[in-house]
Amino acid sequence: MNRYFLCAAMLLGTFGLSSCSFHWRVSRKKAKTIDSSAAVANTDTAHTGVTTVPRNDFKAPDTLAAQRELIGRLTPIWEHRIEYKTFSGKARVHFSGPDGNKEFTAHFRIRKDSVIWVNVTFASIPVARILVTQDSFFLLNTTEKEITRLPLTQAAKILPARVDFHSFQNLVVGEPLRDGSITAASEPAFGGAWNIQVEDTAYIQRITYNKTDSTIRTGQLRTHKPDGPQAITAYGDYETISNRRVSTSRTLNIQNGANAYSLDMNFTKADFDEALDYPFNIPKSYTEKKP
Repeated sequence: MNRYFLCAAMLLGTFGLSSCSFHWRVSRKKAKTIDSSAAVANTDTAHTGVTTVPRNDFKAPDTLAAQRELIGRLTPIWEHRIEYKTFSGKARVHFSGPDGNKEFTAHFRIRKDSVIWVNVTFASIPVARILVTQDSFFLLNTTEKEITRLPLTQAAKILPARVDFHSFQNLVVGEPLRDGSITAASEPAFGGAWNIQVEDTAYIQRITYNKTDSTIRTGQLRTHKPDGPQAITAYGDYETISNRRVSTSRTLNIQNGANAYSLDMNFTKADFDEALDYPFNIPKSYTEKKP
């Protein structure tokens, strides 16, 4: 398998940002940077680019009481999560980075908070299989007949960044990438949206919700360090699946230093709470690749 293709497949397991540099095993080229003050506005844009607009004014209400009242109103919306035991989906994926573009198909299977299974194909030919648990990472390179297995804490040895199990799970299902507590909120006079700022010990996240149905429009995630990597996620094309309101189109842009990466996922199939298996047989002919 083309090594760049493998990197694109592996990026599916790397949505947890790290303050460390991305360790790409391919040649570097200067990438077009992402404006950190912009939020993705249109996930239907062609793969040649993503339309962006300046983010909404995040000025908080004038009084502390008004701020508390708005945070109180928006807390149930922030705390709402999709309830499920298992998730399965098929998505067309477009990946772009400093070295070019790739398109492939990814089949996802998730047992919530336990297992994430990804099968990657190109032109119906299997090219990679990924299995992530709370403490382990496995990568089956079916073209080069190699298996890589590592503790999840050491996966950054071979991936662009460390793997964050819950961020990966949340992105696939269509949830905010991180949890945390609301520290600020705003209600712009234009745009039909609410904004909240959420923080945990490592990250600051800004989420924009549509007022019409309380669905997520965009999410911005960055480390507390001003010069750390950042991600912008757009959620679109909402559908009702098994009585759950789900975004079937996601665009993730990652900026780390001079390098920019983009991942578009468009789901053609998604189901919840079906009986699933997570096959990951390692043929005896495969060699184990040490990082």
